[in-house]
Amino acid sequence: MSLFDHPSNDIEAVVGESESRSDMAEIISNRGKKRSVVWEHFDEIRGQKVVCKHCDSSLTKQKNSGTSHLKRHLAFSCKKIANEEREKIIASQVDDLFDPATFKFDPQLSRGLQTLFFIDAEIPFSATESRFWEPAMRSLRPEFRTIGRQTMRDDCVAVFKAGCDAILTEFEELDSRVSFTSDIWTSSASLGYMCVTAHWIDKEFRFQKKIIALKQIPYPHTGQAVANLMEKIWDDWKLGDKIFALTLDNSSVNDNAVRNLENKLREKIPFGAIHMHMRCSAHILNLIVQDGMDIINTALKNIRDLLRHITSSGSRLQVLNTILDELKLPRKRGLTLDCSTRWNSTFLMVKEALGLKTALLKYVEVSSTMVGPSAEEWSDAEAMANFLEPFLDATKSFSNVRRPSSHTYIKEIWDIRRLLLDEDHRGNANLEGLALQMQAKFCKYWENPNLILTIATFFDPRYKFIFLKFCYHKAYGDEYEAKLNDVFTWLKRFYEEYESSMRNTARASSGSSSRVGLQVSGKRKLDEEFAQFTSENRDFHSTMSELDKYMQEALLDINTKNFDILEFWKKNSGLYPTLAKMARDFLAVQTSSVASESAFSASGRLTDHLRTSMNSETIEALVCAKDWFGPKDEEFDLSKYLHLIPRS
Repeated sequence: MSLFDHPSNDIEAVVGESESRSDMAEIISNRGKKRSVVWEHFDEIRGQKVVCKHCDSSLTKQKNSGTSHLKRHLAFSCKKIANEEREKIIASQVDDLFDPATFKFDPQLSRGLQTLFFIDAEIPFSATESRFWEPAMRSLRPEFRTIGRQTMRDDCVAVFKAGCDAILTEFEELDSRVSFTSDIWTSSASLGYMCVTAHWIDKEFRFQKKIIALKQIPYPHTGQAVANLMEKIWDDWKLGDKIFALTLDNSSVNDNAVRNLENKLREKIPFGAIHMHMRCSAHILNLIVQDGMDIINTALKNIRDLLRHITSSGSRLQVLNTILDELKLPRKRGLTLDCSTRWNSTFLMVKEALGLKTALLKYVEVSSTMVGPSAEEWSDAEAMANFLEPFLDATKSFSNVRRPSSHTYIKEIWDIRRLLLDEDHRGNANLEGLALQMQAKFCKYWENPNLILTIATFFDPRYKFIFLKFCYHKAYGDEYEAKLNDVFTWLKRFYEEYESSMRNTARASSGSSSRVGLQVSGKRKLDEEFAQFTSENRDFHSTMSELDKYMQEALLDINTKNFDILEFWKKNSGLYPTLAKMARDFLAVQTSSVASESAFSASGRLTDHLRTSMNSETIEALVCAKDWFGPKDEEFDLSKYLHLIPRS
């Protein structure tokens, strides 16, 4: 019996017994001719049978029957139909799936949707063994038979494999490069896991992010071990010739891993992979702020002590809530306390305390055991909060995994640089000392910004190279021209590399199409040959390259509302085809490794004390599959996920 076989009947016989009037109208015209596009996928044979052109499966066809069972075969059962065709058929089916007037019970679909539910909601497989699970399901449909925990596990892995096949196909057809983030995590069972996330911009200029691996990594976690596993993951996904950048945390292990990978990838990445490594900017920001935490903690000690005093007792919190009632402010269930290793928690604690300042001062007045912060300490706290806020804003920008962030890199780090050099800090000993402490770490990592991320700024039409010139002039004084020329030289080298690659691709495509011969009409062939000619002879029709034209175009207004950088390049890909292709690669580079770090939240839940026996392959399947479902705040479209349901 196959994975989703009906327990007693052939699925397609069950679902094809009768059809709706809409299907009848679709298939039969007044002249008796077939109309439905579904017939493009089937051949009729003598008798009451049709044969799928893709997989050769034989299905029943009765006089005056409709096509719903044929659509269901293409949508959920046929293994060989192209994904694009399948998605079109699924989309046309979804609206009718749950229409009471035309509903037909499909056990394969029902079981598959349960599998997606278990993955999405992170339901333990043991839930299938609840005494109430089968009665609950059969109350909805008496014919439905529930499955056990092992079968549910197998179904979830099958969903993962179906997703792998779809993404592999997408990678094979991808005409851009892919960037990656990675991180290592240790489970509650003291097992090391490495997560790898792929980031790319597809041909429709949509930003894509997929976790492609969560593999157990052998101990010790050396640079060689990381490099070997990373290389294997890339090979498994056939991505060796499409790698662009790799963003990792700052550690000696990762540095060693990158050196190993660079040696192996010299022939596959532009300019020998020397620009492949990106250091996690969010981690660098954390290191910068941590250098000043001693000063921050000292300045905020009395505020922290007051908050801890209140939260340590329910009666004290009730006193504070009574005061908040008097002030007509919202009551608090608890107060934010910081964690010594997370500076952003300190910022959030101070911001909340400042918002409750009046209530906290009144609490100290009525308390006989607590001495609160002085006026000077409150003033220092406000200054600290204002000082730390740009760091939090930059961290959020670097940590955005759903939109490009590489083009904001220079702006964010220059904002931090300006803050650390701001003369307004003079006169406040705490802020002056804090800025001085942080400057050393800033210079260590960002005195010379990352080249790839610097070039990415150029692809923002609000900034281009003018903004780089502005920033470099402020930072480097008389030396700025030499540093800026170095950036521009590399930009031109990348541009020439991409332009050459696109011309070679155009020639290869033209050569391939010329072999089609009579299949291409004379007019179409002439058009294609002219397009190739103009591509190869840009100097004939223009003395300026795309690069020159783009740089000479006026900047977009920096205050443009709802500016979408990917939409800009999509609209202008015809005008700047080479630059648009570059933009897809440079804008997909991640400024932080947060995308991979976030996977460990789900991993931790899946490997809690109730599920420690789950093997690494199952953990990977569940984490990856859920990630491929996409964020929950997106508009839900069931048709996007039905292709993941395994087909018999």
